[in-house]
Amino acid sequence: MNTLQEPPFQTAPGFARRADYLPALVQRLNLGRGDAHRYLLVAHLFDDTMRMIDALSGVMEFDAVIGVPYSSGSEATRLKWQARYGDRVHCPKTEIEFRQVLTAVLERSFRACRSSGRKLVVQEVGGYVVELLHEQFQDQLDLVEGVVEITKQGVWRAARTDLRFPVLHCADSELKRLEATRCGETIARCLDGLMRDLGNSLAGRRAAVFGAGWIGFGVAQGLRRLDMIPALIDVNPLKVAEARLNGFDAGLTPGDLGRCDLVIGAAGALSITADVLGQLRSGCLVASASSRRIEIDVGYLETAPSHEIHPSIRAFQLPASGTQDSRQICLVNDGYPANFIPGSGSVADEIVELILGELIVLMADLTTSTYEPGIHRLEPEGEATCTQLWIEQRDRM
Repeated sequence: MNTLQEPPFQTAPGFARRADYLPALVQRLNLGRGDAHRYLLVAHLFDDTMRMIDALSGVMEFDAVIGVPYSSGSEATRLKWQARYGDRVHCPKTEIEFRQVLTAVLERSFRACRSSGRKLVVQEVGGYVVELLHEQFQDQLDLVEGVVEITKQGVWRAARTDLRFPVLHCADSELKRLEATRCGETIARCLDGLMRDLGNSLAGRRAAVFGAGWIGFGVAQGLRRLDMIPALIDVNPLKVAEARLNGFDAGLTPGDLGRCDLVIGAAGALSITADVLGQLRSGCLVASASSRRIEIDVGYLETAPSHEIHPSIRAFQLPASGTQDSRQICLVNDGYPANFIPGSGSVADEIVELILGELIVLMADLTTSTYEPGIHRLEPEGEATCTQLWIEQRDRM
């Protein structure tokens, strides 16, 4: 007779429980449903975004949810999101289709705003809507209450525009800094996984990271924990000095790129130029840590023949030039952010939700206060509210 018994059921340890942070924040802010606005959302369609939409349900209903193509253009994403939210979800697959969808959605929203006497509030990522509104809807900007933005890239794009409505953002908040550092570490882990898939290790190899900002610094920290030898390059002397004081090899210009096995762009602009690519050794892995496809001169690479060596890596065979032989440069995720590779993992939900909480605060501020046209940062009180609730919930777990 078998005397072994099933072990008694045990509840999950406290750290395995999830806090209902976003619904609790909506409740703490005492948000109620208003009838003065309509809402649009442009976002990366991840599960955390879904939780934010659900937390705002009954308070702010989005007329349309549009996914950014490079993160949300898959058929699987469309099916998953439309099963939950119906045909108000759009998952364009290309940049051209994305712009067409945005234009059509804005046209419908403006008609609805005009007929109902409401104003439009947009939450977006990357500054796409701000540019499009000023380019194609100049005669209807009186219907825009404002835009809420989460990224520095979006804020930079807004700053280049003669804004006729307010843009509220949390792109440089302290909580965003904490999240960005973790995002950099996530990218490092993702690239380590790709190298392992190829049968190689990052340990003991050299890397160059262009951009010593929050994400670039986080990437370098993550690579160092993987026993790489990272160097940081930035045009800002203060960032270079800070990196050196944290024990990194750092400079205003790159050193010997020909010794690197990995080069990462995290500058928020074109950093891995044709000139940089021309200095890399054969087999070098090139990746982006930006929020868009802007860091790498992909057009230059695409003039060369290529073949896929991994589902997320394409090798380009650059021709011989000068004293250099023909070289193979390996591009990660077609030049889009490395951490958007499916299955690459992400920053922990409880950290990401801090930033989503800031977006909720900004949405509430925009609909209850009056702002002049221009760029407005999240107030310290709003950031404190998000952080205080997060600490309270974490202490109870």
